[in-house]
Amino acid sequence: MKDLEVKLGYTFSRQELLTQAMTHKSHSYENRGSEGNNEKLEFLGDAVIDLVLGEYLMELFEKQDEGALSKKRASLVNEASLAAVAKDLELQNYLRLGKGETQSGGALKPRLLASAWEALAGALFLDAGFDLTRKLVREKFAGLIESLDPEQDYMADFKTRLQELAQKSLKATPVYEIESEEGPPHDRVFVVSVKVNGQELAQGQGRSKKTAEQEAAKIAIETKAWDTPVTQES
Repeated sequence: MKDLEVKLGYTFSRQELLTQAMTHKSHSYENRGSEGNNEKLEFLGDAVIDLVLGEYLMELFEKQDEGALSKKRASLVNEASLAAVAKDLELQNYLRLGKGETQSGGALKPRLLASAWEALAGALFLDAGFDLTRKLVREKFAGLIESLDPEQDYMADFKTRLQELAQKSLKATPVYEIESEEGPPHDRVFVVSVKVNGQELAQGQGRSKKTAEQEAAKIAIETKAWDTPVTQES
């Protein structure tokens, strides 16, 4: 873990927090009595990252309203972006996983990497305080944030676009259904399908139902599933 501390530019006073942040539940289940897993730290880190990025975005886009800022933050606090930050820190080299998760390549799974980065932010907050955590989070997201286009809608409303396309081509309205929910309450993953006249066009997943619906609509649009023949219901 020393190499990770060098990358962070910070040495933990409570090393157990750093260890816990890098410990996936699969490891703690296989090693009862160990330091626990990173789920609670992930919960805390998620809130810390949201706060830091919210403040940062307000500074950069001071004339934009809450809705626009929320969309920009949502475009940053997603699995892909969080996992990218984790990879930049090479967290995959420090993750403590169970045997099964290790064998299945868990260290490179975007969801696990994203969770590890959030847990690390939570651990930093508890050990170093807000100021240092704020500085590090800003540094890691600076490139992504500064490249944001003030005029672009970063949470593009794919549902509205799909509805327009489906109604034009199929004279029907897409319907969204929850297929499954997995994970603990603070890290729930929803899988949602989008259907037209009972025929599934695509599935999407996300940490909220709205995000999963948008992802399903996005995939349906990208694959042009809305343009395939669908029999209208009588």
